Amino acid sequence: MKTIVCYGDSNTHGYDPQNAGRYAYDVRWPGRLQKLLGREDYYVIEEGLNSRTTVHADACYDDNKSGADLLPTIIKTHMPVDLLIIMLGSNDMKQRFHMEAAEIARGAARMVSVAKNVSASKSPDEMPCHILLVAPPLITEALRDGSCYCEFGDRAIRISSELSGWYERVAESQKVEFLDAAKLVTPSGIDGLHLTPEGHTILAKAIAEKCRSILNSECN
Repeated sequence: MKTIVCYGDSNTHGYDPQNAGRYAYDVRWPGRLQKLLGREDYYVIEEGLNSRTTVHADACYDDNKSGADLLPTIIKTHMPVDLLIIMLGSNDMKQRFHMEAAEIARGAARMVSVAKNVSASKSPDEMPCHILLVAPPLITEALRDGSCYCEFGDRAIRISSELSGWYERVAESQKVEFLDAAKLVTPSGIDGLHLTPEGHTILAKAIAEKCRSILNSECN
């Protein structure tokens, strides 16, 4: 059985912009991914946390939101990991972090490096797990009408449109797989940030194809 860890923020956790709650497991993209791949050969693990960033602790919250800091523990918890899916970067666009797209991509690169090193150190053959880096969905102009606007501001709309190109460069340089969610899904018109149930479905289907491609090629 192949173990797949889905590491992300509120769009992996399944934040519902309509009621500030959480979508049901079978609506969230990791849950849909499990159903698409089947339970006989794949074990999909959700590791989504609201407000998680690539590398930043966030003093506005009580718990540690730095993805890079928590990632070693997550990997060690679930070893052996066959595939780690990373979809983070949206929260780095918050105004208080003052980050541009290239800087956010460097945070993603750091997470990939951490994942490689930790998974290799815990593997009997000293080989790192497969990694799929996903550029997050766009933040749209609907952000201005939602509850998150005060944290993100107009700059996030611009930065999100620039991010996927930088993430693709990171994936190429780190020799990991890449998927651009911004080309696949559009966030809810309620807040311009969080996915709709339909968006979760579309994303799950695209990621399922990538998972099969990555893990089946390993067996050939």
